Amino acid sequence: MNPFDNAARRFTESIDLSLEHNAYLRGELILNLAARVVPTGGDVLDYGCGPGRVSLLLARAGFRVRGVDTSPGMLAQTRDLDRRDLDLQFEAIESMDDALQPGSCDAIVCSSVIEYVRDPDTLLQGFHRALRKPGALIISYANETSLWSARHRDRSNPLYTPDHKTWHWRDFRELLRRNGFRNVGGPAYFESPCDWYRFGRWLRAVPFAGAMGVVAARPVEPTADVS
Repeated sequence: MNPFDNAARRFTESIDLSLEHNAYLRGELILNLAARVVPTGGDVLDYGCGPGRVSLLLARAGFRVRGVDTSPGMLAQTRDLDRRDLDLQFEAIESMDDALQPGSCDAIVCSSVIEYVRDPDTLLQGFHRALRKPGALIISYANETSLWSARHRDRSNPLYTPDHKTWHWRDFRELLRRNGFRNVGGPAYFESPCDWYRFGRWLRAVPFAGAMGVVAARPVEPTADVS
């Protein structure tokens, strides 16, 4: 069984509750970045789409969205989503290569994925190949600077894995740089108890706040100087 299957229902319920209370800051930040860096009506790959809530928000914003995930349990949570009149599809994949065909999309959204991947460099290189020019990557990362980052290493967290990675922003920016990406937006921070309150929106620029950061980046030649 995929390790994320057991957490799927609880994870989805927490997202739906935050959506109900207009407190889904993750979705808000990703939509804001997409509006800035993705062409209107562009093809968006939501890589590691989980229960599909971010995919749904992107499709409602007018993008053509393909959500992919390796977890059958997570994808099962997408079945009851209202996709009428939306260009939105979901697909199970077994490996990175199943989704990342060269030049196959205008943008990639990767939310709460890279911190669980054994080889983040290889993942980013796959993203680089899959993007059409000018391309855009919207990616979140686990924020080592956050006061809440220890939550991700808490064994009571249903999404805990021993290999879970965290980064300071300078280190994640270097990870992007060496794999051919230039930051063009962010980081903005989310996933803290403050997300539930209006004043929490003001903390999105504070590294010590959210346990997650999200950035937008554009692909460049890996050998270019993007510092």
